[in-house]
This record gives sequence, structure tokens and C-alpha cells, in this order.
Amino acid sequence: MTEGNQTMRTALTRTIARITTAALLGGAAAVGAVALSAHAATGTVVTDSGAGVTIRSGNATSFGAVGTQPNGSVEIDCQVYGEPVTGKFGRSLVWDHVPGKGFISDSYVNTGSSGLVAPLCTSNPRADKAIAWYAARSGSTAYQGYCEKAAENSYGKDLVWASAKADWNDAVARGVAHRGDLNPPKGALVFWDLAAPYGHVGVARGDGYFWATSVNAKIGLAKLPYFSSYLGWAWPNF
Repeated sequence: MTEGNQTMRTALTRTIARITTAALLGGAAAVGAVALSAHAATGTVVTDSGAGVTIRSGNATSFGAVGTQPNGSVEIDCQVYGEPVTGKFGRSLVWDHVPGKGFISDSYVNTGSSGLVAPLCTSNPRADKAIAWYAARSGSTAYQGYCEKAAENSYGKDLVWASAKADWNDAVARGVAHRGDLNPPKGALVFWDLAAPYGHVGVARGDGYFWATSVNAKIGLAKLPYFSSYLGWAWPNF
């Protein structure tokens, strides 16, 4: 073999190696893309009327309607906890996000599970509104002694539970209380065993801080656990 032929064969070998490596990397990227999309889920919308379910801009019925998801198969790219709704498949706090559209109540979607079947959404519009409610009242003493009322009002509700302890006991009874967890997600209710038998409650900001009444004797922002006798957190059941 001549030196020139050897040089050409070496160059050809390197070229083939580069092409093969690129193909393998491309295949890996394709597999990765499939793996990412596999996190999404599908369900089946079922309503008694057959007209489909209302798509909303947020995870509560107070958010505006932005369309209708017809009965039949639906893609769900993420899910989030929100206002409880009773529908075709019972009562559910879960809302499904339809890509490019908005949120629909999981109570009208058959996913084969009553829990989450897709990743938790990074956006929680209802929680954002609750946190903004507290922030707008920072420093107010109007809710002193009424922590549960403040928590419910921040979510647009009122007179659901007689006390924060009753709210917490409901979460415990349903098996959804996260006892002692100091990392509640944004919008979760955080509870303390204070002022027996009433307890205390606030709303988590999602970064280790929470809003509540009685922070320096007023509505304020503080870092968990702040008060003694911290119980844990749960999603609001209202």
C-alpha cells in the first residue's frame, strides 16, 4: 500500500467514525425526546351531556372559560391541585393541563387513577392568587384570631371549616397530610398545633416561606416553621 492510499484510508475511517458517532448521538437525542414526552399522559373526557368539559385559564371554576374539550381522548402534559370539583368520576382536587389550551377538572377525565398521572405543573394560577391576596393585606390586623377564615378567603372561599385544626384533621383523615414536611409546595396550607383547640394555618409561598395571620400580631411573611408545634402541610380541600 502506498503512503497516499494509507492517508486516504485513514481519512475515510475517521469520516465514517464521525458519521457513526453523530448517528448514535442523534439516536440518543431521539430516545431522550421520547422519554420526555412519555411523561405526558392521556385520558378520556366523559360528560353526561356529551358536550365536553369547560377549559379554563386556571385551576378553579372562578377562572375564565377559554374553550371546551370535547368528549373523547385528551392529552395531559401536567397536572396541578386546585379547587375541588365533583364530576363524572367523583370529587377531585386535581386539574389537568391540556397543551396549548388550559385546565380542565380531572373529575371529568378517566385517567385510570384518582391521583396524578402526569408531572406536577410548574404553574399554579390559583395559588398565585391566594398568595397575592395575603401580600395585598400585609400588616393588616383585621384577621387576628381568624387564621382559617383568612386562608379560605385567600382562595375565594368562606366558612368551610370551623378552625384550622378541623381543616388539618380533615387532611389527616383523608390520608393526604404531609406531617412535619418543611418544604410545602406553593399554595399548600401549612398548619400548627397552637391556640388549642383551634390550631393555626397559613399559605406556603413555595420557597420555604409562608403567609399567615399572627406574624408579629398581623398578616405577614415568615420562614417555616416560625411558630412552635408545626404539624405539616396539605392542599386546600376547598
